[in-house]
Amino acid sequence: MDLKGPFIKVFKKLPNRLLTKKFVIISVSIAVFIVLLSSALVFFLKSDKDEQALNKESKSKKFQVNIIDYDNIIVLKPFIWISLQEKSHMDKISVNIALEVNSREQVGIVEAEINKIRAHVRSAALEMRWIELRSPEGKIKFKYMLIKKINSLFPDIVIRNLYLTHFMMR
Repeated sequence: MDLKGPFIKVFKKLPNRLLTKKFVIISVSIAVFIVLLSSALVFFLKSDKDEQALNKESKSKKFQVNIIDYDNIIVLKPFIWISLQEKSHMDKISVNIALEVNSREQVGIVEAEINKIRAHVRSAALEMRWIELRSPEGKIKFKYMLIKKINSLFPDIVIRNLYLTHFMMR
């Protein structure tokens, strides 16, 4: 190795065992390991400090939390394998439905008509084919058809929304 410049004096003073490839590889590996370890420590210690700062901010500020009221949701008993329209490839569906009522006061009115609501769900299913229900658009159509039929039982609009919490075709 032919070195020129001010470094030549430094390399000549080093013993030969320090200039071997093995020693260079080991020392570079140790240096990389130390750099990675220190950067990981900085990262994790910094993130802890950030979390502590966020916790202090959240405790100092009063956040207004929107409370969701579930008292106006009625969960119907599951509909297990109700029939679809004739001449369908898949002829039955299993569905769980939750009804969102406009107000708590109307929950009792809806619960009094549960049997009629269940009959309307069965009749709405008889109007649908599996080819329609297999797409998201068909399920949305089914949902709004149910809302319309169920609201027709009452003098005012009582059902705000309807949730299909389980839907399976056979």
